[in-house]
Amino acid sequence: MIYLLIVLISYMMGSISGAIIVSYSLFKEDIRLKGSGNAGSTNVFRNYGIKYAALAFIIDSLKGILAPLIAYYLDSQYGQYIAGVVVVIGHVWPIYYGFKGGKGMATSIGVNIYTDYRIAILQGIGFLIFNYTVKIVSVASLALTILAFVYVLIVHNTNIAFVIMSLLNTIIVIYSHRENIKRLIEGKEKKIKRMDV
Repeated sequence: MIYLLIVLISYMMGSISGAIIVSYSLFKEDIRLKGSGNAGSTNVFRNYGIKYAALAFIIDSLKGILAPLIAYYLDSQYGQYIAGVVVVIGHVWPIYYGFKGGKGMATSIGVNIYTDYRIAILQGIGFLIFNYTVKIVSVASLALTILAFVYVLIVHNTNIAFVIMSLLNTIIVIYSHRENIKRLIEGKEKKIKRMDV
């Protein structure tokens, strides 16, 4: 019963979309009707600029921190790991917005901040490097998601629940980037060209 409660709380929290909140409250628009149609920080950045993308990112990463934290107090053994997956599922397939959400990167980073902040630090450094050199957000997101999983395999290999959570989140993020992967293969993926503030 407690695990069902954790799933419910985490999914409902995950379904809160920072990108949609920002676009609706500040611009009276649905971000999913603009740009790539994705309810994520990158699409917010492309349409409204970096400060609004940062706000959306903070909202989405915060729920990735809070859901496992709450779940830990409900069940200290597996609660945080269950919540760590379900909150990302909620972000990608939110019940409040017709199951059309973001790609899970910001929320999974929030989960990483909670479970082992060193992963998020590595991802942050890697993101800056990738976007300075390659300048394609999807490449950075995919590479850093895989990097996080490899890190967990190396550092937390005795914690099976942690490994499973990280594996599932990696699969979810990669799956949600399937259209980006297709465009990368075709050489059509867009690069970041502006840094509006």
